[in-house]
Amino acid sequence: MTTDRTPRPRRPFLPVGRRRVLPARRPCDRCEREYRACLLVLLAAALACVPYLAARGAYEAQMHTVRAQSAARHQITVQAAGDGYGAVSRAGTRSAPVRWTDGRGVSRMDFADVPSGTARGERVRIWVDAAGEPARPPLERGAAEEAAWFTAAMTAVLLVLVFLGARAAVAAVFDRKRYAHWASQWEIVEPQWSRRLPT
Repeated sequence: MTTDRTPRPRRPFLPVGRRRVLPARRPCDRCEREYRACLLVLLAAALACVPYLAARGAYEAQMHTVRAQSAARHQITVQAAGDGYGAVSRAGTRSAPVRWTDGRGVSRMDFADVPSGTARGERVRIWVDAAGEPARPPLERGAAEEAAWFTAAMTAVLLVLVFLGARAAVAAVFDRKRYAHWASQWEIVEPQWSRRLPT
């Protein structure tokens, strides 16, 4: 009995961390990867500045409204002419008839928001506009800050959705190119395979 003592070629030893199998990439795959990387960079740049600019614009617009309403509205003291009705608002007020005398000495009566639980004949303070008509309290700075945060969040969400849509569109374009390439290659290979098949 003879044994084959021919030494077998040794495979080069590689540490576990270096045993990598590089995937075969076509030019279109590399191009698609570059397009996706560019889209990711654009998304990062847009998220860094666009939500801030949108929030700043919304904040300034709301603060303009806050200043305008604060300048045009003021409080006066009125007398409740009836019980409040309707649901209690988030500010804890209900609509009720009120009576007061304006700056010209004319007695007036209208409906205004008064604190919930206000009894008939009780004196309360309400907001009126420049024409002396009952109005809602002017917006505060907190409303402008809430609008700014909401605008920033919605802008960021919109940017992410645009990024996902653009990435899906890029994938669809390159998939169409790959399918067309496969179809053209199959037209070349298929006749050769067909001749090898037994008839």
